[in-house]
Amino acid sequence: MSRQGRAGELDATVWSGARLAPQSPSGNGVAIGIGPATIPSCRAGLPSQVLPGQDALICDPSAAIASRHLLVATGAQNYGQNSYRIRQPFDFAGRTGKIVFDAEGYVASGLVGWTSVEISEDPVNAPSFSYGRDYNNDEGSLIPRSAVEVQFRNTCAGYYNPDVVSISSVSVFSQYQETDLSPPTPTCVSTRQGHLNHFEIRVSQSRVEVYISPVSNDGVHYEPAQLVYSTPVSLPFSRGYVSITTHNHASIKYSESYVGTYMDAAIARWDNVGFDGPVIGGWREAEIADALTPGTDAWNRSGPVLSVGYRIADAARGPAQQLTLKNVNLTGATSARLSASVWINACCGNAQPNMTIRYRLNGRAWHDRLLTADELRLLTAANQQGQLGLLIDVPLADLVQGTNTVEFVTLNIDQSYPPVFANMDLVLKTP
Repeated sequence: MSRQGRAGELDATVWSGARLAPQSPSGNGVAIGIGPATIPSCRAGLPSQVLPGQDALICDPSAAIASRHLLVATGAQNYGQNSYRIRQPFDFAGRTGKIVFDAEGYVASGLVGWTSVEISEDPVNAPSFSYGRDYNNDEGSLIPRSAVEVQFRNTCAGYYNPDVVSISSVSVFSQYQETDLSPPTPTCVSTRQGHLNHFEIRVSQSRVEVYISPVSNDGVHYEPAQLVYSTPVSLPFSRGYVSITTHNHASIKYSESYVGTYMDAAIARWDNVGFDGPVIGGWREAEIADALTPGTDAWNRSGPVLSVGYRIADAARGPAQQLTLKNVNLTGATSARLSASVWINACCGNAQPNMTIRYRLNGRAWHDRLLTADELRLLTAANQQGQLGLLIDVPLADLVQGTNTVEFVTLNIDQSYPPVFANMDLVLKTP
C-alpha cells in the first residue's frame, strides 16, 4: 500500500482543499458565503465555532480515536461541501486499485450531512452529483466531466437511523452524463458519533466494490471490513484524482426536525487516507488562496459569513481583482492548466452563445477560453445549479518562476448576478 498522505497531517503540498455551496441569483451578493460551524471536542485552545480557514482541524488523540486525526466542519448550507483532493494521481490501469481510509460513518440524518469519496479524471475541486434529471435539490452541485463517486449516506431506515450506515450510491460520470447505481437491499454496518469505521474502495474500469468495517471503539483496532456493495461499471478513464468530502445538505433547515438538536454544520472525522498502485510523478501544483472576505447574510443563512469565492467582472469593466499564485516552480514543466470551481448564472434564459472566460497571466496578453458545447449543456440543465469544474490550458511562456498574477474577465456571460470563481489551482505537468 503506497499511502499518499495521512489525513492527520493535511500537508498542503499533498492536498488541495476546497469549499463549495451553490449560489443564488436572488442572494445579497455574498459570493459563496459560509457561516460559522460549531465544533465538538478536538484539542485545547480552539474556539467553539470556526469559519473557513479554520474548519479543517487536526485533533488530539482521544478515547474514541487514539491517534491524531482530521476533523472537518462543513458550515456551507444548502448542498455545501468541504473536499480535499490528493494531488498525486491514482492509477488503476489494467488492475483493481484500492483506496483505504478511516472515517466517521455516522450520519445524524441524510438531510444533514455525510461523507463521500470521489475519483475524477480531471483535477477539479469539490466534485459532487445531481440525482434526477428534472430537479436540483439532491445535490445539483459541481458535476465532474469524468468520474466515479461513492456516497456514504444510507442509514438503511429512513432519514434518521444513525446507528448504521451503508452506501447510497455509486455514481459514474462520462462527459457530464451521470449514472447512479445503488444496492436494491443495502448491507449496513454499525456506526457511532465521534468514532471511526474503516473503509475500502476497490476500483477497476469494469467494477467497483465497497467494504466497510463495523465501528471501532478506539480508531485503531477494526473488525474485518464487510462487502456492502459490488457493481459492474464502465469507467471512461483509468487514472484520476481522489477527493474525500464532507457534505452538508441543509443542517440548519433540517437538524432540529430530524435529529432533535440544532446543527449549524456537518461534522466528520477522517484518518489514514491512502491508495495503492504505482507512485505517479510528473505533477506539481500551486494555488490561489480563498478570498475569505467578511460579509453578512448569505442567501442561504443569516449572520456573519466569510466568502471563499471571487466575483469575476465583464470584459467591458476590466478585471475586478488581481489574484496571486505563489511558489510556482516551473523547473522541467511541460504544460500548465488552471483549475477552478466556477458558478455562472446560466439558467432561466440567461445562457448566451459564445460564453467565454478571458484571462491573462502577469499582465501579458489576454487569452480566451470558450465554453464547450458539453459545458453549456451542463450549465443549462434542469438538475444543475450553474456550477462547473473549469480547466483552462495556459501558455507556459506566460508564467514565471515564483510569484505569478492572474486576472479574469468574462464575455457573453450574464452579470445580473456575477460569475464567481473559487478553489483555483495551477496544475503543472513535469517529466
